[in-house]
Amino acid sequence: MDERNKQISDLRMGKETALSFMMDQYARALHFFAYKLIKDSQTSSEIVSDAFIKLWERRKHFEAIEPIKSFLYLVVKNACLDHLKHSRNKCRYEEVALIELEATDQDILRKIIYTELVELIVEEIKKLPRQQAQVLQLSVMEGKNVQEICDELGTTANNVYFARSKAVATLRRILEQKKLSLHYLFLLLFFNI
Repeated sequence: MDERNKQISDLRMGKETALSFMMDQYARALHFFAYKLIKDSQTSSEIVSDAFIKLWERRKHFEAIEPIKSFLYLVVKNACLDHLKHSRNKCRYEEVALIELEATDQDILRKIIYTELVELIVEEIKKLPRQQAQVLQLSVMEGKNVQEICDELGTTANNVYFARSKAVATLRRILEQKKLSLHYLFLLLFFNI
């Protein structure tokens, strides 16, 4: 029995270590997914925690990893929409809700793939030199423009461009070693899927 199947079996039997395993596997990606929708890190963390509580409550219904993953993403997405609906940011709710209504299953799958790709890239970003990591974190993960990055880091636009290009070159080499398409990196860095 492979590790994931064992963890699913343990989860169904009520072993908390299996829930910890699921949290280790998916919490960061789910947090990023939530943050992209609501732009609030603390609330995103709370939403993700609640999703794992719901998984625990329904643990006996799951027999494979993919339904668990789908369940977690769906719970997080719905909780984000509920949060936006009841928060002061009604315009953001209407914008996100409209996008979600128009979204097909393929669009949702694309968001999940995007989130998982981001998770892989985040691990590699942590290994970059400090300034390169900061620039990519601010531009890609937080969606800040060059001027906002300059203001936050107290640097020039040239330094931001240079750090970003060095980081992208490093990530390109890493992705090539992992046999991932540069196309994915391009999508991640220049389009908000």
